[in-house]
Formats: sequence, structure tokens, C-alpha cells
Amino acid sequence: MHESHLIEPVIKGISAHARKEGAKSISKVRLKVGTLTGVKEDSLKETFAVLAKGTILENAGVEITFFPGSRIEVISFDVE
Repeated sequence: MHESHLIEPVIKGISAHARKEGAKSISKVRLKVGTLTGVKEDSLKETFAVLAKGTILENAGVEITFFPGSRIEVISFDVE
């Protein structure tokens, strides 16, 4: 699953930052995804849901905006 090694560091980074700030859960994550990564939106969301199980992001919705590039950027996330 190509998406796994793209999404795993995103989940770890958001989790670490949110916990440091005292967040209990994250309700939404906004990502900017480069089209050159070769991932599809549905596949990326499915991979995110699988990898987020058991984490602070387990119930988070994911908004994706594509741009011409080769990386994934975290734009923002909503904490509870």
C-alpha cells in the first residue's frame, strides 16, 4: 500500500503535536496532496482511516486538496 508510508508520518506528527497541546481528539484534518504522489483521494482516505484506528485521529474526517507537487502537507486540524 503506497499510501501507508505517506500517511503514517502525517498521523504520527499530528498525534504528537495535538497531545503536546492537550487535545483529547481530532475531528478533522485538512491535507494538501501533490498530484505527483500518484495517490487517489478515496484510497488515501481509506488508508488514513485504517492507520488512524486506536489513535487520537480515529474519528477524524479528512479534507484533501490536490496541487501540482510531490509531497503531502498538513494544512490544519481541528481538536476537541
